[in-house]
Amino acid sequence: MGLAFRAALICTSQHMTSILRGALAALALTSAVWLAAAPAAADDYMTCGKASGDEAIAACTHGIESGRYSGHQLAALFNNRCSEWNGKHQSDKALADCNEAIRLEPDYALAFFNRANASFDKRDYDRALEDYNQSIRLNPSSLLAFNNRGNTYLTLGQFDRAIENFDQAIRLNPKRADPYYNRGTAYNAKGGQPDRAIEDLTQAIRLDPNNADAFYNRGIAYKAKGQYDRAIEDYNRAIQLDPNYANAFNNRGNTYNAIGQYDRAIEDFSQAIRLNPNHALAFNNRGTVFNAKGQYDRAIEDFNQAIRLNPNQAMAFYNRGVSWERKNDLQRALADFKKCSELAPSDPNGPKAIERVTKALSGR
Repeated sequence: MGLAFRAALICTSQHMTSILRGALAALALTSAVWLAAAPAAADDYMTCGKASGDEAIAACTHGIESGRYSGHQLAALFNNRCSEWNGKHQSDKALADCNEAIRLEPDYALAFFNRANASFDKRDYDRALEDYNQSIRLNPSSLLAFNNRGNTYLTLGQFDRAIENFDQAIRLNPKRADPYYNRGTAYNAKGGQPDRAIEDLTQAIRLDPNNADAFYNRGIAYKAKGQYDRAIEDYNRAIQLDPNYANAFNNRGNTYNAIGQYDRAIEDFSQAIRLNPNHALAFNNRGTVFNAKGQYDRAIEDFNQAIRLNPNQAMAFYNRGVSWERKNDLQRALADFKKCSELAPSDPNGPKAIERVTKALSGR
């Protein structure tokens, strides 16, 4: 799952947006399952804890409805079914089951953890944090809870808090790849610490060499350092591991653009679009390269599509304004620069462009 990290909107035409692959991988939304020992004859109870998906849900449901279980065992059945609903992203059903598990056993750490996962899936991050906090209070050794609380802070743009939680997850188990991957992603999202991101992502790759996301995010860090060849190598590896990785093509295209290999950049943006026809940033980025090549009509076509897909993408209006300006269609350029400034009032490039084009119009 990809996450959109919060950042100030910008208009600048040179901005080639790279997409940071979300940190909610592996551990992040994997709901833990735990059951106490049960009698061997209790097949539903055992299947509820050991199976997954529809099989587990059916067994949990049969066990709950059988009337044979009470206390912790009944709470465990509700907790495990909650976990399975989470896996299907049926958050309301998950919440109902975890609520019941917690009612039956108020100190059930894993039920709080699984309910937090359900709240996260509903983007109710404050409630998710409350439940992760309670899960950790009840079980201070829960790597999963620290990891997922870190991901919640990361989603909220609270990078230092996210990193603190990943630090603790790593202390609890330094041989798990996911907390390193997530902490590296947090350093990327925070910005200004590419070396730390690379260190963590490299460790994640050592522990899990087939993690396409880790190569992808390390590529972002190498690009931030200006090490374009290494960035391209990492994007290549991410694409080898996942040939349908649209964002990896987009980001490799950005890197090719940075070193002036415009045709290769266009090829990559085009492939990103083929894989995801709704990839607004890839349209914007390809349009920017067409601008650089002086192919303004093709650039405008791409910016039109980027704006259709995301009408609040300030940089697409700015970049289309540049195309119109270079075509000497100054009225259209002015309209786009004004729209960019409306969407991104803190970016100085919009007002500068408005002033420039207004002067050119008054001089006619």
